[in-house]
Amino acid sequence: MRREFTRNQREQIVERSKNELGQICCERCKLVLGGKPFEIDHIIPEALRPEADKQWKITIAEGQLLGKCCHRGKDGKTNRDVTAIAKSKRQYDRANGLKQPKQSIPGRGFAKRSKPDRPLKPALPAAQLYAPIQETRR
Repeated sequence: MRREFTRNQREQIVERSKNELGQICCERCKLVLGGKPFEIDHIIPEALRPEADKQWKITIAEGQLLGKCCHRGKDGKTNRDVTAIAKSKRQYDRANGLKQPKQSIPGRGFAKRSKPDRPLKPALPAAQLYAPIQETRR
């Protein structure tokens, strides 16, 4: 169950994100948004929260105002959240035995190839390390 911010909480988060001049800023990169679109997002994704946390009412401390600069896009918070949620689901499934290991395809297979009998190599004669010394008389 995803907990959503109430209208009053969203207004408080917007007020919190304003700078000294009263301009709405992205809470992550401090970019002045002006009339640009923004989103109120959970700091910790709801899918990664334990069930015990979801029983309590959500507070404004759990939310942040993000512009499209930090929220969407290839390096945005949403993509990182989706990746983290998918990884946690895979780990949960593996830890609880919900994902069956891949099995090999049943079949009779191929007959094992026997190695041909190799003839033994003849032993090499012992090599002489030194040539015999020949005596010469003078």
